[in-house]
Amino acid sequence: MFNFWKNLSVVKKLYVVVGGMAFLIAIELFTLVFALSTLSSVRAFVGGEGLWSKAQKNAIHSLNSYIFTKESSYYDDFKVHMQIPLGDRIARKELSKSDPDLKVVTDGFLQGGIHPQDIPGVINILRRFHDVSYIKTAVSAWTQADALLDKVIQRSEELRELFSANKVDQAEVKKVLSEINALNSELTRLEVEFSTVLGEGSRWLENVLMFILILAVFTVESTGLFLTVSFGRNLNRSLLELNDAANEIGRGNLGVEVPVRSKDELGQLAASINKMSRDLDANVSQRLMAENANQVKTLFLANMSHEIRTPLGIILGMTDILKDPQVSDQEKLKYLEIIEKTGRNLTRIINDILDITKVESGHLEIEPVDFPLRYFMDELESMMRIKATDGGNILKVESTDQRPLEIITDRNRLKQILVNLINNALKFTQKGEVKVTYGSQGDKVVFEVSDTGIGIPENAQENLFQNFFQADSSSTRKYEGTGLGLVLSKKLARSLGGDVVLKNSVMGKGSVFQLIIPLKTIATVDPNKLASPPVQTPLRSLENRTVLVVDDSFDNQMLIQHYLKKRGAVCDFAGNGNEAIVKAMANPYDIILMDMQMPIMDGYTATRKLREQNYQRPIVALTAHAMKEDRERCLKVGCNDYLTKPVEAEQLYRTLHELIHA
Repeated sequence: MFNFWKNLSVVKKLYVVVGGMAFLIAIELFTLVFALSTLSSVRAFVGGEGLWSKAQKNAIHSLNSYIFTKESSYYDDFKVHMQIPLGDRIARKELSKSDPDLKVVTDGFLQGGIHPQDIPGVINILRRFHDVSYIKTAVSAWTQADALLDKVIQRSEELRELFSANKVDQAEVKKVLSEINALNSELTRLEVEFSTVLGEGSRWLENVLMFILILAVFTVESTGLFLTVSFGRNLNRSLLELNDAANEIGRGNLGVEVPVRSKDELGQLAASINKMSRDLDANVSQRLMAENANQVKTLFLANMSHEIRTPLGIILGMTDILKDPQVSDQEKLKYLEIIEKTGRNLTRIINDILDITKVESGHLEIEPVDFPLRYFMDELESMMRIKATDGGNILKVESTDQRPLEIITDRNRLKQILVNLINNALKFTQKGEVKVTYGSQGDKVVFEVSDTGIGIPENAQENLFQNFFQADSSSTRKYEGTGLGLVLSKKLARSLGGDVVLKNSVMGKGSVFQLIIPLKTIATVDPNKLASPPVQTPLRSLENRTVLVVDDSFDNQMLIQHYLKKRGAVCDFAGNGNEAIVKAMANPYDIILMDMQMPIMDGYTATRKLREQNYQRPIVALTAHAMKEDRERCLKVGCNDYLTKPVEAEQLYRTLHELIHA
């Protein structure tokens, strides 16, 4: 009931309050009318008793006059006066029946001298309250009086017979007169009893009706007051809450919540304000996040520009130096090593960016393999020791397990994570120590990379794994880097089912990073997802093999020709897709290297058209697009394999070898 009231609309609540007040007032008026009507009926009943008593007295008086004067007119008066109590008797007897004839009752009371308008009230009193003790006693006295009246009438008939005889027996007359007087005395007693009982009953009924009337008035007033005050208080409270919330939102406090106390218009308005507040808060938060992201990305792009331009500048500068004829062969080799090292660093930066994109887009492919961890870590130590030595640092790799440990995970991604963490430690450590420990802990393998470097400021630690974040992003920062290494390592670790965390860091004493990955056994890994380590087979010669190189860049054509010429392959060239189709259909090339982004006709269209013309020779996509969907698109149009730029010679040789000698 309470929930029903809460969910009513404000208008309906007003209708209920007003309607309830009207209903209660109607009850009050009905009670008042009932009380007045009942009291009026009692008054009529008492009045009828007065007429009955008066008629009885007059009848006895006329009968006494008849005895003393023997004039028949007094006897006739006696008969007339007796009609009133006789009429009341008729009505009383009819009302005592279970289904009385109200016309007979009405005619009887009319004969008894009761006013026609009072008769219905008298009937209601006798019918409604017949079980009330006062009415019962009064009706009992009335019934006894009627029986005495029968005796009076009988004695009057005996007197008339005595007076009609030739000789009146005075002794008999005295006897009858004495009986009539005795009956009159008894009737007087009954009339007094009747009147007394009716008086007490009327006062009782008056008190009862007055109590009912007062109770009705109190109920009406208190209920009306309660409904009005309750509704008004709730309405006022809701309006104040809505007003306060609107003021708070106006002041910028978007976290305010208005209590929703009902489902009426006020509750709906409160819910709407709450939704508006949440939406505004979300929009403002999104705007602030977008602004913050834009600032971070702006810093990142500036950093990327610096990180990419720096190696490009070195490469271009070294190339310019190599053009100088006075440079010795020994110096040329030194500069070429610098160009190679710088180019690989540039490739690593681009690969990190691509890996971040793959992880966030869900396109990173994980290839778990089973391998012994000890040999893997020995290989990693050998690879990183040279860099550690170049920086004047000591690199230590230790196992905490006494027994050999084999794990199942993506070997290349695990190496990528550890290389990132070790590189990071070496970069921020000068003439110190970097230590790598590893071992099983329960169902996990835990790697710890600790250093004795500069440490990480406490205020920078919580943002350490955010995209593009660097502890020092100023223009005067000492240490180079893209700010991608740690966040990429964390994302890759999570892709392997683990995580990377900063265990601790103290300024001036160093940091400890922890890599955790699941220790899976072969039984817990889907065999279909378990890749075997690639078996490196010796490459056969490409002597006299013909290759069509399709690329719109002359420099790329020359670079690929240089790689293939070293293996004895013969190259032909096409600058766009149209030329490639014409040459491929006219010459039996062993394989086609197809650039996918070209003018006039791109490599996708050219490959599809060749396959439509039933060209069966292998085609390898050669593109700078390095995402998973790019590979799938190339394979879908008919390419046999896919290579990304910049092309690595060994990977190019192996791909051609596998396809040509398949």
